[in-house]
Amino acid sequence: MTRRIPLPRLTRRQRSARWQRERRQQAIIVTVFSAVLFFVLGLVSWAASDRYFQDNLKPAMRLDGRVIAMRDWRTERTYQLTRFYVEFGVPPGYENDPQIAEQKASYDRSALDTLEEYAILDQQARAEGVTVTPEALDARYVDDFGQFRSRHILITINKEAPDQAVDDANALAKATAIRDQLREDPNNQTLWNQLAKDQSQDPGSSASGGDLGWVGKGQFVKPFEDAARALAIGQISDPVKSDFGYHVIQVEERRGPSENDIVKRWFAAGFTEADIKRHTQRDMLREEFTKRQRDRGAASPTAQVHIAQIQVATPRPVSGDFQAFTDQLKKVGEIGKALDAGTDFAAVAKQYSEDSTTKDNGGDKGWIARGMITDLSAEKELFNMAAGERSQQHNLLTTTTWYKVLEKSDSRDLDDAQKKTINDNAYPYWLNQQKKAHDVLRLIPGLEFE
Repeated sequence: MTRRIPLPRLTRRQRSARWQRERRQQAIIVTVFSAVLFFVLGLVSWAASDRYFQDNLKPAMRLDGRVIAMRDWRTERTYQLTRFYVEFGVPPGYENDPQIAEQKASYDRSALDTLEEYAILDQQARAEGVTVTPEALDARYVDDFGQFRSRHILITINKEAPDQAVDDANALAKATAIRDQLREDPNNQTLWNQLAKDQSQDPGSSASGGDLGWVGKGQFVKPFEDAARALAIGQISDPVKSDFGYHVIQVEERRGPSENDIVKRWFAAGFTEADIKRHTQRDMLREEFTKRQRDRGAASPTAQVHIAQIQVATPRPVSGDFQAFTDQLKKVGEIGKALDAGTDFAAVAKQYSEDSTTKDNGGDKGWIARGMITDLSAEKELFNMAAGERSQQHNLLTTTTWYKVLEKSDSRDLDDAQKKTINDNAYPYWLNQQKKAHDVLRLIPGLEFE
């Protein structure tokens, strides 16, 4: 039988001391655990807040000191990518397909460019009192994204015919006769099927009664679209002439923006009608400022410079093709060395320039006036140079260019081609002027320069 050894009995003072010691140990453990817990929670909270700041509140750009936040840039990029998915037939769920990664990457810069343009448009609209009424905006929204379903009979014009006037008249007479037949019974599907099969020269619709399906703004040539938009439902048009020939058109149905695929995709991505209308409003402002710049016209006679240029693609590593990048970088270096060595500018242009319109004649671009090129720094330098001088190297996003001034004139008449170039460049030239006038600082790495 095992003998039990009695444990010593603790005095009250000893029990109290042990209890206090255990309480102190527990307090230390709780304190240490709490400190560690609060540190971890604080670290997680800091990481979350920093991530939120980086993704949302961190400046993507500053314009005249006003911050344009990263979330605005990300939202605009998503908006533009959604349009890209619809226009290029990317189905939902395939947005991250690696085959479209390169195209998607281009929207990083496009979105930032757009935010910069919108900020300038808004600021200038306020400064000049330009407004868009709600009624005008609503009408434009319907015009831009509403759709119509139509059908047509097409009679082509033989562009190889010896007598174009006779062939045109014959085509018009044939289209007019078809119009008259259809107006007798506009909605007779059997008649449409027969006429489309026997008479229409549109291979894409002749087998389906001339049906063209649902389309929106900009999907047909302008004469066709303008005529279709003016027609009442079911009305048969007069023959409408386009580059394809004569069309006899009927609009069968119309529907609002909410049925448009791009609008539905924007809604699915979390955008609202108000978001789309804000973009539509900027489109209207862009058109207004384009009109204002064009209405100013071009002064003639005016100062002009006769220039030659050497232009190549700016070296850029695209799709991991670093060999092409280094080859182009080497080419730019060789051009610079040849010009610095005194090699004839025209000879260098003929050897290296990638501008097919000027390469063969030694880079001669002819006479230019202000507003004909949109690179303002290059324009300023050219008009301050003397005849015979060569410019510095001008690097834009897609081109690298060297210029030489061949002649100068303080007063020279503009020809029609020059006036058209100035008119076509009116808006981008004005926009670049505004960018120079405002303090713009782009802050997204890799997108600092335009």
